Amino acid sequence: MNSGLAGIERGLYNTLMKVLSRITDWVTTPYTIYLLLKDPEIPRSDKIRAVIGLVVIFAYIISPIDAVPDVIPLSGWLDDLIVVPLGFALVRLLTPGINIEEKKSRAKKGIKRLLFWAIFSLVVMALLILAWLGLLIYIIVKLITG
Repeated sequence: MNSGLAGIERGLYNTLMKVLSRITDWVTTPYTIYLLLKDPEIPRSDKIRAVIGLVVIFAYIISPIDAVPDVIPLSGWLDDLIVVPLGFALVRLLTPGINIEEKKSRAKKGIKRLLFWAIFSLVVMALLILAWLGLLIYIIVKLITG
């Protein structure tokens, strides 16, 4: 019976890791495209196609005309969550011959560094707020007890 539970846990873990990998890929894709646009070795025509693709994706996101209107909760945003990654994949297809793996690994390192500093900053801010609240409580108690 325990082996069955272990198999279920392993399956859930694998599914969670796949989802996290997709999310990381979705987050790093815009930065990867930015790195591609900065690269002087990439032909200008490929850069122009990538920019046009990004403009179309951005226009779809901010456009009030959607496949499913955004005023419908969840399902209105679901089409954006499907169309945006598909748009990024199309941009990748429109820019053939570009070694995207090196840029993608560089983007993942940059995103990990950014996430580290964001989490570190939040922890420091939370500790400072707790210290401030502790000092405030201490002062109030001292004032009340005289």
